[in-house]
Amino acid sequence: MVALRLIDRADLAKVFPPLEKADVRSGHRFQEALDGSLQRLASYIQAHLWRKGIRYTKAQLLNFITLLGTNDLIVLAGDSGSGKTSLVKSVASAIGGRCAVVPVKPNWTGSEDLLGYYNPIERRYHPSQFLLALLEASREPEIPHFICLDEMNLARVEYYFADFLSLLESRGDAPWIHLYSASEESQAVVENGIFLMLEEEARKRTGLSDDASFTDILKNDESNRELRSLAGFQEADSLLNHHAKLRRSLSGLLDIPSGFRFPSNVWIIGAINVDETTHYLSPKVLDRAHVMRFRNPVLVDWDAVEEEVEDFELDLELPMNMRPAEVGVRAEYPIFDQGDPRVRLLVDLARNHLDPLGIEFGLRAIRQSLNYILKGEKAGFSEAVALNNVAVQKILPKIILDVEKTTSRGEKRRDVLIGLRDALALALADLDAGKVTESAVDSLDELIARAEGNNGIANFWAR
Repeated sequence: MVALRLIDRADLAKVFPPLEKADVRSGHRFQEALDGSLQRLASYIQAHLWRKGIRYTKAQLLNFITLLGTNDLIVLAGDSGSGKTSLVKSVASAIGGRCAVVPVKPNWTGSEDLLGYYNPIERRYHPSQFLLALLEASREPEIPHFICLDEMNLARVEYYFADFLSLLESRGDAPWIHLYSASEESQAVVENGIFLMLEEEARKRTGLSDDASFTDILKNDESNRELRSLAGFQEADSLLNHHAKLRRSLSGLLDIPSGFRFPSNVWIIGAINVDETTHYLSPKVLDRAHVMRFRNPVLVDWDAVEEEVEDFELDLELPMNMRPAEVGVRAEYPIFDQGDPRVRLLVDLARNHLDPLGIEFGLRAIRQSLNYILKGEKAGFSEAVALNNVAVQKILPKIILDVEKTTSRGEKRRDVLIGLRDALALALADLDAGKVTESAVDSLDELIARAEGNNGIANFWAR
């Protein structure tokens, strides 16, 4: 097929990728240099980025690394210029990974905007930037790949991302991404197979060697005539046109298969602003995502942050290379165990406070939260830090309500919201505020206070 110019040699790597590729990235190795410690990793990344003039707190970096370990959708929320996209790109580079930034357009309304579409007239798939990033990652299974959906909520996320979000709910086997009908693949294979059989017969009849190229066949009058006769061509240029058609169909088939497994070395992160030009995230999206909020970096005490930057005997110019499995492995969420005190606490918050406020916090959210807490334990979080982050990232983003209204139990929503604040304050009594990017209790205090000047509307996303 290469000799016949139906495919190029580079296409062979797509069909027959190496089973194992050597890790040739320059830099340190995570397990050897830091003994697999996520705490040390966050400190190294902070120091590595600090030398480049990129500033993040250790709490931000460690939380982000822990979120990556969950293999859930991560949403970074904050004002423009607060460092959301930069965090994704910087951490990817710091661990020897790749990062693709995909800008979301306001007119995205369906899955074809995210993944591309198949044109039946051209018999070719038109891929999106997002799909190309996924396929690129599948060809480098030994390297972590981050895909950042920039300005994710310029369009309604539940419109263009809903199907893909449902696919990601599969936590056991990697989900299958279907792009177009497999019959189109089969048709291209059949057409090329027939052409290969005919050209082989033409070579045999005319004595051409097995490695004769397509140009050799065309230049040889006898083989040219024989192949046209076998294929039923009459016009002089029909053979060239047919060859071009086969090459195009085969090229499209090799570049974009009809479907593929979601690569295990991919993490999807969304970056959002919340203003009059964007859309709020729907409950369906919030139920499946972790929201990491960014404050205005101008307000950070960077002198205090600089004091936490550590020295390393390692060369800080080099990345700390990680394998995808070291970043996080996709697995089933922990079971819903009512005997687990952490589960009981989350259930009590949902039953006594969230449900009366009209906020759904069901089994999926509880299991996701428990998964984050367990990942946090591996990252060295205290139980209070992990629970605080769950509250900030899974509970508070769902709060958009009128505190002046009453619940079905006849209570004022303001009182129930204050009760949620008090319950969290009790559970987080031992919280070290220096270990988190945002205190759930302080944020709730601010939210309740803002509601007073906002006609009684408590809105996590409002300022």
